[in-house]
Amino acid sequence: MKQINLILMPQTWLIRALMILATLFIIGGSVSAQAPSFGFGAFAGLNYPVVQDDQEKGSAYGFLVRFKLLPMVAIEPNVTFGKWGDPDPFEGIELGIEGSKIKSYGIDLTLGSGLGKLGFKPYMHGGIASYKIENNDTGYDNSKLGFSGGVGFAFGFSSAFDIDIRGKAIIAPQEEGSKKAVFVTAGVNYYLGAY
Repeated sequence: MKQINLILMPQTWLIRALMILATLFIIGGSVSAQAPSFGFGAFAGLNYPVVQDDQEKGSAYGFLVRFKLLPMVAIEPNVTFGKWGDPDPFEGIELGIEGSKIKSYGIDLTLGSGLGKLGFKPYMHGGIASYKIENNDTGYDNSKLGFSGGVGFAFGFSSAFDIDIRGKAIIAPQEEGSKKAVFVTAGVNYYLGAY
């Protein structure tokens, strides 16, 4: 009988930790109509490389889960998928390679933006993630732990729905140096238990 051992797979500790944390919050938390404590969302936008001559502007999208820790503090396990654009010609010569793909599994701490609150809600966020960067044309494939931070705002139309706009700067360490980018995304969050 063939069995996959997740404990031995590289960087699955972060994924396991996120799954355990999510399970504990779901089991241990109670969702009430007055104060939602759990929600989920999706986002999409642009991905701007910073100090990278071999990449151009690309796209990003992803999903997040929000758990309220305190009235204005939330924790956000998230997954993001992105692709940088093809590099510009170098001295008039087409390089013939596509932009790299980036995938991250992370967890952010958000200060501000109360879950289920109405109106304009600015916030700050920061976190850690496992960043995987790969390029099929060059054979590059690297995964390392990195960091992110940024600001954003949400606008609550009801206690159940937010529109979320955010900027997120990432630093993804590589074997030599690091890949840096800024994601600018818009998304929608839905909160369970808000009626």
